[in-house]
Amino acid sequence: MSPADITGRKVLNRYKIIEKIGGGGMSVVWKAYDLVLDRNVALKVLRPEMSEDEEFIRRFRREAQSVASLSHPNIVNIYDVGEDQGLYFIVMELIEGETLRDKLKREGALDPAEALEIASQICEALSHAHARRIIHRDIKPQNILIMKNGHVKVADFGIARALGAISTTSRDLVVGSAPYLSPEQAKNGLVSNRSDIYSLGVVLFEMLTGKQPFAGDSPVAVALQHVQAEAPPIREIKPSLPEAVANLVAKALRKNPEERFSSVDEMRQEMRSILAEGLADASSRVADRDVPVLGGRGSHEEADVVARPQKKRRGLSLGTKVFLTVTVIALAMGLYALKLFNDWMNVPLVTVPELANKPFDQAQEECRLLGLPLMISGWRNDPEVPANVIISQSPLAGEQVKQGREVWVLVSKGQDLATIPNVERMTLKEASIELQNADVSMGNVTRMYHEEIEKDRVISQNPKAGLQVPKNTVVDLVVSQGPEPKTAKMPNVMGKMLDEAKEILEDALLGVGSVNYQASVYPEGTVIGQDPPPGTEVPYQFKVSLTVSGSTGSAKHRFVKTFRVPEDYAGDTRLVRVVITVRDDLGERVVYDRLVQPEVEQTVQFMWEGTQATVITDMGGKKSYETIRP
Repeated sequence: MSPADITGRKVLNRYKIIEKIGGGGMSVVWKAYDLVLDRNVALKVLRPEMSEDEEFIRRFRREAQSVASLSHPNIVNIYDVGEDQGLYFIVMELIEGETLRDKLKREGALDPAEALEIASQICEALSHAHARRIIHRDIKPQNILIMKNGHVKVADFGIARALGAISTTSRDLVVGSAPYLSPEQAKNGLVSNRSDIYSLGVVLFEMLTGKQPFAGDSPVAVALQHVQAEAPPIREIKPSLPEAVANLVAKALRKNPEERFSSVDEMRQEMRSILAEGLADASSRVADRDVPVLGGRGSHEEADVVARPQKKRRGLSLGTKVFLTVTVIALAMGLYALKLFNDWMNVPLVTVPELANKPFDQAQEECRLLGLPLMISGWRNDPEVPANVIISQSPLAGEQVKQGREVWVLVSKGQDLATIPNVERMTLKEASIELQNADVSMGNVTRMYHEEIEKDRVISQNPKAGLQVPKNTVVDLVVSQGPEPKTAKMPNVMGKMLDEAKEILEDALLGVGSVNYQASVYPEGTVIGQDPPPGTEVPYQFKVSLTVSGSTGSAKHRFVKTFRVPEDYAGDTRLVRVVITVRDDLGERVVYDRLVQPEVEQTVQFMWEGTQATVITDMGGKKSYETIRP
């Protein structure tokens, strides 16, 4: 199964693929439906060529799981990370909106105030990640999602971080997108939080001008410009931009990381200051008429006036000035307090909505429309309330409160989760202890031959290691029986009673085929003939024909059975063991025991005796019963 053909498939029997949303060089993004939590999600699946390197896969799992710990309103939530039949995937929050790239294609350059507001929200997301020692390394318009209400979310932390781990070991691999690379990334040097600041500076440059600072015939040419060339002054492209905005972009695009903003928090504070002061040019201009022109007409007269001695006039005493100043300040404060009181008294009342059992984003939007800030009082695991859904609230639903009143909610973290341990290659006893220590349970144990893994050691497990699952989840194991024997030596069962002969043959990895009865001088039930003869080398599980002393008096019948194993019966090995047992006048015996492929038609025929028989078919542990008659 590859990313090109998974529409309609169920990943881990939980995420049903609905449609393709988009894709890039590393992955394909699908819209999927979470059958467990009853919601739509975004499923990012690595392309097959990115899944061939085992070292990369290990890094990807480790880094993606660490990024999944990020929880911030401006970061796309990651719900799950896993692998299914060679597909490595990340389950993310599905954002209803558009990317910044789509917006720029549609609108071109953005209004400076809107561009700074978007960049400010990106800074908030990066600040949360940087505080947890996670560097994005691929900030670009395609990874910036804008919701319909204008809220900004940053995506693609996980894959960028995993690839970043590789970039430190290979001088030929540059992580990121060429138009937005920091100089240190383009040189494969050490990256830091300030590398994200540079990339954000490039994105801000493009939002303000509609153009990228560097262009070239190839990604390599663009990357070299990031290292060697200075970005063009932004006001040469858009002269109407305020100088303060131009200075902010220039500082973010410094080649030397030490000359950029020290942190995204500092960069965001600068943006907020510019927005608070207004976007008019900060340079103050004083009218010529307000400044005396030396050397012009009238200048001597004014100079004379300034030079002319003035009579000293008596002013107010210091105590009077202090009294008047304090009085004026107290009066102003009283009037301001009165205004605040009147404003508070005039705030309209609103009814607190019912928020319990609603997703946090939906509740936040409802409260925003009512003018009620929604605050999180805490998070708690809850087996019945899905993750990111509200458990309780204060004030309660239906209460009348003034606009601006904070509403506090307790949000669910979903079920208490456990991490599936890796028990492959362990003995069955070791695996049982490891699973118990990880708060999960051992489920079905299937045994099969394996050429490399020694007997009684685990071949594979389902679910796979590293997945986050509810506690007490059952883990099924496939355990080795050692190398599969090729041939068996036919034992001598002549003179043995039939039941004893069957046991001897089974111990020799052989089976019993047809049993024919023949009158003889030997006691009834004694084996008086076998085919092949003793000492013959035969394949394992070969069915031996026996001749037994006595007569059953039963009629013999031939039965032909055709069957097909359903696709969903297959496990990790893609093979299903099928055992067919017949119960008739001769007793109970196995007539078919094979590992078969699903959806491939199989045929088996055998003889039975008596007036009726029961055929028991076991497909991968699922049994069915069939009564047959002549």
